[in-house]
Amino acid sequence: MVNEFDYIASISNTLEGDSWIAVIDNKVVASGKNSKEVFKKVKTDYPNKEPFIMKVPSDATMLM
Repeated sequence: MVNEFDYIASISNTLEGDSWIAVIDNKVVASGKNSKEVFKKVKTDYPNKEPFIMKVPSDATMLM
């Protein structure tokens, strides 16, 4: 099983820089321009899950 960081690194070229993302079960389930909106969406859509939330660097190659 791939952990969240490895999953994010594998899709880093598809992520929008300077955005926030939430990952659950190796799937991006929410994204947005601020962490509060991402967290709120995840907790509404997945109330019983613990998301991995992070800000995507403006230069996505920093994830490598």
